[in-house]
Amino acid sequence: MIINGITLIALVITIIVLLILAGVSIAMLTGDNGILTQAQRAKNETENAAANEANILGDYEYYINNATETITGGEWNETKGVNTPALKENMELVKWDDTSKSFVTDDTNSSYNYDGTTNQWANARVTIEGVESYFVWIPRYEYKINYTTLGTPSDGGTIEVKFIPTTQTEADEGYIIHPVFTNDSSNNYENGGWDRELSGIWVGKYESSLVNKETKENIVTTETGDTSGNIIVDNNNNTDKAIAIQPNMSSWRWCTIGNMYTSARAYATNLNSHMLKNSEWGAVAYLTESKYGRNGTEIGQNTNENYTTANGNIEANTNQSSTGNTTGIYDLSGGAAEYVAVYYSEGELFSNGSTFTKKNGESSKYSTAYIEMDLNSAYKQGDATYETKGWHGDYSNSFLLDGPFLYRGGHYGAINSGAGIFYYSCSDGGNYGSYGFRICLAIK
Repeated sequence: MIINGITLIALVITIIVLLILAGVSIAMLTGDNGILTQAQRAKNETENAAANEANILGDYEYYINNATETITGGEWNETKGVNTPALKENMELVKWDDTSKSFVTDDTNSSYNYDGTTNQWANARVTIEGVESYFVWIPRYEYKINYTTLGTPSDGGTIEVKFIPTTQTEADEGYIIHPVFTNDSSNNYENGGWDRELSGIWVGKYESSLVNKETKENIVTTETGDTSGNIIVDNNNNTDKAIAIQPNMSSWRWCTIGNMYTSARAYATNLNSHMLKNSEWGAVAYLTESKYGRNGTEIGQNTNENYTTANGNIEANTNQSSTGNTTGIYDLSGGAAEYVAVYYSEGELFSNGSTFTKKNGESSKYSTAYIEMDLNSAYKQGDATYETKGWHGDYSNSFLLDGPFLYRGGHYGAINSGAGIFYYSCSDGGNYGSYGFRICLAIK
């Protein structure tokens, strides 16, 4: 009996000890400091570290790949009164030649003059794998708006612009440094800026077109499916095609805003190419409206029903240029309506722009999120929406839940619908026959 009693007691004690050990083991496996939780945390930290490492390596790769590419220009020129155009490899300054009726190399780098009189904006030719494209320099500036009726944008007004050096990061009294040129990274790029102070930006002289890379012939896109307009052009997709920014070409349409965004990013990564943002459209619009552009005169409309860039002839259609001469930017009014890389973060139809939209409303240096639907209150300074709403009779329309993307300028047929440089409206970002896009370069 004693032996059996001891055996029973020992068994109970053993069971209790095993239960205690099991409890301790479970506690060690689970809970905030458990092995499984810590393993999952370590896994997450490893994945995050790997992602951060990939980003860092990507930055290193960028600088290594571009270490031999010398950036020229970008410095303040006291004589010119602007930052000189920033150039890298594959870029050259060009000027219009009246004899050949084409752009030729500007060997003296003296063709531009932002003087408020002749207004000869700097032009550059970018050549990538034999395909030529043209861009216009928008130098760093600050601005102020003088309203006809104080605080009433729809009554019109005037815009004053002062060009400033990159070293000036505080605006003069009464002025605003246009957000496009500012280091907006600490603000999560909410104002449409960049990751450093910029001396200026290069904006596509014409709407983007699609060409055969070998023949350089214009591909006129249609709605016949993915083999035509609604495609991505990069190193892995449709490698026989390329983006071209040239006059007298049918602009690239029938493409979703997301595919346009991806293709624009892939156009020239070493030049930080990207789809024009709303803030960048605004920078062009304000300079155009100032005395350095059209000085308050409404820009002419490209009414070509074939969406032909510069309406087929840049000399004959200088009224459609941002300067009123051949050095300006074309197709800002009419032609194709132009998608810009912005979105309303609470929209309900993102599928056409899923390559850059984020439900939490996160902006980047390549796209901007608006957290309110009504652009009368959600506008950002310098974006040429509420600040200049209705100027020249241009149409305006805010975001919608099923229209979380914006397009600018209006299309060729919007003659009685308020097409113009201050035109803006919303869309679902789909591949339609009247929507195109423009490319911007941010040389660092």
